[in-house]
Amino acid sequence: MRRAIDVNPIIILSGARQTGKSTLLKNEQPFTGWRYLSFDDIDVLGQAKDDPKSILSIQTDTVIDEIQKAPEVLPVIKSIVDENRERRFLLSGSANLLLMKQVTETLAGRSTFFQLLPFSFREWRFEGKPEWFMQLIDGNLPKEQKCQPNNTPLRLFRGFLPPILRLDRHDHISLWWDGYVRTYLERDLRDLSGISSLSDFKKVMEILAIQSGCILNETDIARKCSMSQPTVHRYINLLETSHLFIKLRPFTKGKIRRIIKSPKGYFLDPGLACFLAGYNAPELIPPEFLGHLFETLILLNLSIIASLTRAQLFYWRTWGGREKEVDFVFEQAQKAIAIEVKLSQRVDYDDIQNIKAFMESHTKAIMGLVIYNGNEMIHLTKNIIAVPWTVLC
Repeated sequence: MRRAIDVNPIIILSGARQTGKSTLLKNEQPFTGWRYLSFDDIDVLGQAKDDPKSILSIQTDTVIDEIQKAPEVLPVIKSIVDENRERRFLLSGSANLLLMKQVTETLAGRSTFFQLLPFSFREWRFEGKPEWFMQLIDGNLPKEQKCQPNNTPLRLFRGFLPPILRLDRHDHISLWWDGYVRTYLERDLRDLSGISSLSDFKKVMEILAIQSGCILNETDIARKCSMSQPTVHRYINLLETSHLFIKLRPFTKGKIRRIIKSPKGYFLDPGLACFLAGYNAPELIPPEFLGHLFETLILLNLSIIASLTRAQLFYWRTWGGREKEVDFVFEQAQKAIAIEVKLSQRVDYDDIQNIKAFMESHTKAIMGLVIYNGNEMIHLTKNIIAVPWTVLC
């Protein structure tokens, strides 16, 4: 973000509520020295809506938090930076501002975009990014070693948004998520779009949570919720705009097929998916759903690594009988790593068959990775390794 200031006059920072955007902007240079406006403040928001020119007339670099609440100011910001390229703005919001029509139409060619994701567990423990994974991209396997075990069900139940990582009591965790969902339904959704029935919207959220990590079938969800497919499609898009839901596209040889094939759907945080599915203690989560949450956890952490390395994430699946599937494909600079996720504490030969099938059919594939719930890094072949999730996350 500091480097981006010298490239474009407007920086856009978005991310789900409670990922730490405001904390970042109030504590990191040079933004601590900028004028700070929050549209969470009713008086500031009212002034911005009534007279956006006056609130931006002070000639200083400016941070505007929760910008999505007053898109009226965007044309004014565009006019200001067009007249004075020395003037700089940082616009922050809990909506994906790039998916908002007002932003893309008004600020095109003038802005640089960043997304703030939840913490990885390594980040919370001040351990930094997993360098061994960065070396995989160069074709280098890490050494075999023992790793520390962890309380996997608790991590999945709690989730990885910064405020909740301080909580350990199960009832406190459930109460926090309840407040988070209520805030989202009763406040953020009204800022983004007029939803006629919040109960219907929550019903869609609950079905999506139970199916986190599955192929997204909007028609089936509509049938289960007794509503139209276009309505379900709109609700899912709103969740995606809010940074709470991710659509993972398939890895195909042709980019057009990536667009038309059905994506997999994931909630961004396993703790949110667990709460929406109705589980209020780790020991109550059934084994089959624990697997979905575990895959959601790995997606979050791979998304963090992808954002740091300018990589892309996909899933891979064959079609037409005896399907083979790889949970994730990590692609960077024409290189691909095939990744399987296993909740079990052991890895055997059968667990790498889909990885081998992928590597045999794609010349980009340089490495295979099994992420599992054990405590050893193990070389399975010359270019396939099994690693505990704790060394990734």
